[in-house]
Amino acid sequence: MSRIKSSRGFSLIEVMVASAILGCAVLSVAQLVAAATGSTAGARGVSEATLLAWQKLDELRSLAFTFDDAGAPVTDVSLQPSPPGALSRDTAGWVDYPATLGTRYRRRWAIALSGGSPDLLVVRVRVLGPASDRELVSAVAGRARRRP
Repeated sequence: MSRIKSSRGFSLIEVMVASAILGCAVLSVAQLVAAATGSTAGARGVSEATLLAWQKLDELRSLAFTFDDAGAPVTDVSLQPSPPGALSRDTAGWVDYPATLGTRYRRRWAIALSGGSPDLLVVRVRVLGPASDRELVSAVAGRARRRP
């Protein structure tokens, strides 16, 4: 009986199969990295928009909305009720264009009396993405004027 001598090394077919498997693995990892990069950019945009919405809410909540010493209501002119549709279209005085890290967002806000009471306000803020009407974030806060 004769024995077949084993050859050392790899055959060309084995190298080609291994290369094909490695190529598929590298391609899958590259697609995963691309998807993760896109998700990270989207999350960054939403985080920036959230910060901008809360900054505007804080700015509006810091305005005068109280009573003076004589008991008369004091309301900052910026807290007047907004015109209809201020959240759905750019309305002068109810929109601004803040830029964060080179990205320009649109921020719209509206103020309304809650239940018709002049001592209760509802403040709404919407932040839209750059060059689109896609809402990234919306925030709502209430404001009450307390009697002394």
